[in-house]
Amino acid sequence: MGRMDLSLELLELIFQRLCLDDVMNCRATCRSWRKAADAIFSSQLPLMLSLSTTRCGSFGTLSAPWSNYDSTVFTEKWPREIGNSYNRVYSVQGWLVFNSFHYESVKGQTFSELLFFNPFSRTRFKLPKLFLFSGGPYYYYQLRVAFNSAPPGSEEFVVALLCVVSYQENKKKRLAFIKLKQGSWIESIETDEIFYDIQVDDDNKLYGITFKHETSVVFVFTLGDNHRDNHVVERLVMLNTIQDIDPVGRFIFSHASFKQSHQMVMDTSTGELLLVRRWGGYGTEGFSVFKLDRSNLKLCEVFDIGDRFLFWNFTKVSLVSAKRLRLAERFKRGNCIFFCHANNSYQLSPFQFSDRFRVHDMGVFFLADRTISHFSINSSLPFSHHHMWFSPAP
Repeated sequence: MGRMDLSLELLELIFQRLCLDDVMNCRATCRSWRKAADAIFSSQLPLMLSLSTTRCGSFGTLSAPWSNYDSTVFTEKWPREIGNSYNRVYSVQGWLVFNSFHYESVKGQTFSELLFFNPFSRTRFKLPKLFLFSGGPYYYYQLRVAFNSAPPGSEEFVVALLCVVSYQENKKKRLAFIKLKQGSWIESIETDEIFYDIQVDDDNKLYGITFKHETSVVFVFTLGDNHRDNHVVERLVMLNTIQDIDPVGRFIFSHASFKQSHQMVMDTSTGELLLVRRWGGYGTEGFSVFKLDRSNLKLCEVFDIGDRFLFWNFTKVSLVSAKRLRLAERFKRGNCIFFCHANNSYQLSPFQFSDRFRVHDMGVFFLADRTISHFSINSSLPFSHHHMWFSPAP
């Protein structure tokens, strides 16, 4: 029997004993090895994607900071049409989603364009351009993108986009969604609210969270199939308040801190809507998790999320089940939050510029005992001020 004739089960057993960068090298050998390697990647925790830009283009480096090896899996150059023009990157079911703003000076109009790219299969597709605003120039204020759980590119796939820009004292907002089976953006969601995060479930509901009079408010929209549909809104005013409180008990809420520290995530298997709150400034000090209780109109804090993980970065928080994953002993019970980001807003003097991107904040927060274990940074990783979690789906 030659090495190419090994069964898929035996190959998986062998690959389980390799670090992920070696598995990636084996993946390039032949189709059977590729299939076995893909099974290994799909049974791992999400990898960390570090984004970097050079004069030659934009690159992404995948690594596994939670691994004992902490090895670089691969470094990939993005397709030419992405270039350096994107301003936000998201991930959904093994796809990277690049958002680019386009300003057409002749008409004085700004558009948004989303490009989906799978770095393992190298497949890609674009959504139609979304008209945002006329006039300007505007300054970016807020951008959120949310997805349902349907496979990207399928007819059932739904994408929602929230964009808020500011000019002098004025703010403009756009809340739109697209169902791929319709093939065009539906922009008829009318609201005067400025949301800080949005989520989409599989029952054609869009959730938006905002903050009014020191009280959190969740709006629920029904997503129809065309522009003429009435997107019925349900306004859920929470009886308790999610606040920023300093050590002496003073209320220190600001809109800027709220949108950076609060994110929603939907568990599509149970229908639970969770609000995750990050504590800390430049460095993470902990997290709080709240569950939406629709019957009592409360955001109830929970201290046990069961055999699930939350993965946090500043563009998205995602939820992953521990079932069927190959995990280190300390992670097998789930109930923890992985976080990764760099303190890119941290300003140093010009004389210290070489040290600017060396302050990283990556690790895992255990909800049971509320402790943090920080990950060491692989010296082979390039300097980057944008990090996110990514689950390969070859």
